[in-house]
Amino acid sequence: MDNITLGIVIPVFGSTKSVVQLIRRIDALFSPICTYHIYLVDDGNPEDIRRWLAANCQFPHVSLIRLKRNYGQQNAVLCGIRHAGGCRYIATMDDDLQHSPKILLSLYRTIEEGWDIVYAVPKPGGKAAGRLSLIRSAGSLMRDLLFKILLRLPSQIKVSSFRIMTRELAAEISSQAAGFFYLSAAVFSHPRKALTRYYPARPRPYGHSGYTFKKLLALYWNIIRFYGPAARLFPPLKRREKVLYKESTIMILGGSNCQLHGVQRARAEGYRVILADYTDHPPGAAYAHTHHRISTFDADGCTRAARQEHIDAVMTMGTDQPVYTAACIARRLGLPAFLSPQKALAVTNKKAMKQVLTDHNIPTVPWTLVDGNTRPDDLRAFAGPLVIKPLDSQGQRGIFKCGQAERLLAHLPETLSFSRCSQALAESFYPSDEITVSGWVSQGRLTVLTVSDRLLYPDPVHIGICIGHRFPSIHMGRFQEIDTLSQKVADAFGLEEGPFYLQLLIGDEGIRVNELACRIGGAFEDVVIPYLTGFDILGAVIDLSFGRPVSLNLPKDFRADRIGRCAAVQLTFCHPGIIASCTPMEQLRKLPFLLDCGYNYHPGQKIPETHNATARFGHGVIAGTPGNIASHIRQFYQAFQVLSPTGENLVNRLYPEQ
Repeated sequence: MDNITLGIVIPVFGSTKSVVQLIRRIDALFSPICTYHIYLVDDGNPEDIRRWLAANCQFPHVSLIRLKRNYGQQNAVLCGIRHAGGCRYIATMDDDLQHSPKILLSLYRTIEEGWDIVYAVPKPGGKAAGRLSLIRSAGSLMRDLLFKILLRLPSQIKVSSFRIMTRELAAEISSQAAGFFYLSAAVFSHPRKALTRYYPARPRPYGHSGYTFKKLLALYWNIIRFYGPAARLFPPLKRREKVLYKESTIMILGGSNCQLHGVQRARAEGYRVILADYTDHPPGAAYAHTHHRISTFDADGCTRAARQEHIDAVMTMGTDQPVYTAACIARRLGLPAFLSPQKALAVTNKKAMKQVLTDHNIPTVPWTLVDGNTRPDDLRAFAGPLVIKPLDSQGQRGIFKCGQAERLLAHLPETLSFSRCSQALAESFYPSDEITVSGWVSQGRLTVLTVSDRLLYPDPVHIGICIGHRFPSIHMGRFQEIDTLSQKVADAFGLEEGPFYLQLLIGDEGIRVNELACRIGGAFEDVVIPYLTGFDILGAVIDLSFGRPVSLNLPKDFRADRIGRCAAVQLTFCHPGIIASCTPMEQLRKLPFLLDCGYNYHPGQKIPETHNATARFGHGVIAGTPGNIASHIRQFYQAFQVLSPTGENLVNRLYPEQ
């Protein structure tokens, strides 16, 4: 982070009681004085503490960094210093409140006088100092002796883990770290302009020191080995082979608004986030650590990037095709995965999907495959209208409703232009309502979480474009039938764990399965499902991607048809035109019932004709009850405007009766 005056690095291990207090005390002191940022380094804590840190340390001026395992305080500090490299000054302190923010303020004011590094050290003697452990006291004496002999440290300089240094010094020592790192030894391997400030010792309010006599001996042997005269015996290249620490890293496929919450959540929980997205400036890139401009359809390219970044997990959400890419990456790199590439192909390729449905006698509409050799007579057995779809695309690209076989085949070249396959899917059009079933599969058993109406853009040719979800569905009276069919689909595809997303068609001839996906839905189900059910489906997908078990934590008698709340996801569309201005999102977020909102287009851009989901302007997730949800939707559209240069409101209110 550039233009930050003070970066504060705090390694955290085994501590929860003191961390939030420390953050608040720092904020109270420093927010009126300078720009600052705190870097909490989670040094391989147990999972319960990691979850606590992620849930309770979400402050504007705090970044959480999660290491793969416990690497020790010095390496955790090194990691934090590298993250804070853009700050003018960088401080390090412990997490247990022994290091007072008031003393840190004194260090900050002192280093501005022109020092390279300033240490804060407890005054010798005194009751509090006398309560320090014998091992810790002996260790400090041994360290001071080593520094005096090996590094010729002046006697008036004492070192500690409580210090502040310049950006230039931090950059120098962090760039040279190899094989073993001890910050103060690295600092004084060259002459420095250093100062020690003494403060009254204070007892440790929480926790205890993790050092033992054996650990101290190993530590000081390494100081001799790597920073003393013997360091010449260890060639730099050999020393660099040892990795000092590794951050827990996840690759997220896709950085659009549909995946944005996943990128934000992973970053907030301390993961190093690698984003794969072929566009130059996707919304998720602002939150990822690294952005690789690679198509999420490109399994080979994404795998190369994943191997280069040494990822620990891979995930996606919101769109279909990256599900297969994620499964391929996980298989090739030996990472956890809830889908094999074979199962992922079956839920992302419509040819494979339809074949599984047919083989298991699951009701779907009549279908066939068409290619350049197909003739109109080959489709005479299918009663019109007909629908043509790419086998492996998304966002309703290349989907057309056609009255006759000749017209369908005329659309074939355009449909195939959105596909990597030489065939397309042709199926009978089934007049019906569309509903979406979202759920979670655990040990093969599906729990249906929501059943929502899928509202569609009213276009007679470009069909299937979703403009909103409405919960509960008007078909909730058929919940038992929907639940049974959904479990049958999960069984047919051999699903064992993970998210479940099923589109069903309900018409006069019964329920038909349209499409299946093993991902969080693209209508912001990561927001809707927690609001309606309490189940954190996004957190569950992240956990599952790392191979951690997931618990639904729902009441034993939970049923999706007994939820008393309502939700309406408005996927907003506009008439074609140039955007002059639109309602600021900050203003929309003031609506008390709005759970989330976002825009895909911005002032100065041109809104195209609506031929597929890429024309979607944005979204709003609205919460309510049966008695007020319609009023909330109306209030949303009263507040939401997209104006043309002539002042015309371009918002296309497609379902005004809601």
